[in-house]
Amino acid sequence: MANLYTKSEIERLLGSTDRSVVADALLNLCFNSDDPEWILDKCIQAIKDGGDDEIKGLAITCIGHVARMHKRIDRNKVMPILDRELDNPVLSGRAQDALDDIDQFVE
Repeated sequence: MANLYTKSEIERLLGSTDRSVVADALLNLCFNSDDPEWILDKCIQAIKDGGDDEIKGLAITCIGHVARMHKRIDRNKVMPILDRELDNPVLSGRAQDALDDIDQFVE
C-alpha cells in the first residue's frame, strides 16, 4: 500500500475489474481513512456487488478492522451482512472473525 488515495480515487478503483486494484483500494480505505461510516459503506458495497470470494472476504475482514481501530460500528448496517455470510462455507470464518472483533472492541 505505497499509495494513499483520495475518496474519489478509491471510488474509481473499487469499480475496477482487476481484483488486485480493488483489494488495494479496500486496504487503503480501511487503513488510511478516518471515516468509519464511509469505510463500512464501501465494504458492504464490495460484499453486495457480488465480486469474487477473495474480495468479499477482504471486505469482511476490513469490517472487523473498523471495529478494532475505531471502536465503533453501525451494527444495523453490518450485522445482517455478516450473519448472512456465516452460511457461506467459504466466508463463514472471516465473518465470524469480524463478529468476534465487533464483540471484543465495540461497546
